[in-house]
Amino acid sequence: MCRDSERAAGHIKGSVHISIHQLHKRLGEVPGGTVWVHYAGGMRAGIAASLLDSAGRDAVAVDDGFDSVTNVGLNVVAG
Repeated sequence: MCRDSERAAGHIKGSVHISIHQLHKRLGEVPGGTVWVHYAGGMRAGIAASLLDSAGRDAVAVDDGFDSVTNVGLNVVAG
């Protein structure tokens, strides 16, 4: 979940792209189970995780920088 420009620069393969401003309208598109929420910067992950939690979803806010995702072996793609 991120801004369009951030998504184009790189994202985790298989992730769902929903802007924080659209999240409340697109909750039905969020996959089931525990949701890991990541944004490129700022407090957006925490806010989005709170919104998901309020909707009864199990959400984890990832507050590490995006560069760390490759360090743990996740597949990052551009576009």
